[in-house]
Amino acid sequence: MFLIMCVYVITRVVLILKNKKMDWHREVSRLFLVLYLGVLIVVTLFPINIIIGEYEQRYREIVVNLNPMQFFGLLDADFSIIIRNLGGNFVMMIPFAILLPVNFRGMRQFGRVIMMVVATSIVIEILQYIWQLTMLNVWRATDINDVILNVCGGIIGYALYYYLFRRVPFMNRFII
Repeated sequence: MFLIMCVYVITRVVLILKNKKMDWHREVSRLFLVLYLGVLIVVTLFPINIIIGEYEQRYREIVVNLNPMQFFGLLDADFSIIIRNLGGNFVMMIPFAILLPVNFRGMRQFGRVIMMVVATSIVIEILQYIWQLTMLNVWRATDINDVILNVCGGIIGYALYYYLFRRVPFMNRFII
């Protein structure tokens, strides 16, 4: 993530020096989007654990849940796991649904933002499945409930965007 931030900052500084003008509010919006995407990648896909040794020692059942009703089985788990899973997946897409319309004019419609949230969430789940298959990360699960919670968070995020950036005049400065 540090590398991503360094590349981003260097690129933006070069472009700003070349153009000789800059809008700080928009730069902050862009920076938050890049930071968010970096954190999203780190939280959902890393660490990648490469396990060397006998296959039996590194084997773990591949966990795929395509049944939304299996969500209720989670309620038997430890409370901290429930909060981390439900809260994390719900909150994960709130910033994304705010930052997309702020940074891209073509993403200001509710349907487009939600489609991007759905697509991003599905890509994350597919990558987690591939990680499981290739033994790059055996501590992840592919779960339809994660997608559902991400979309619910995306809806809340878009509602916050709509209220904050459309109704509060000061916040309009950050819209690109």
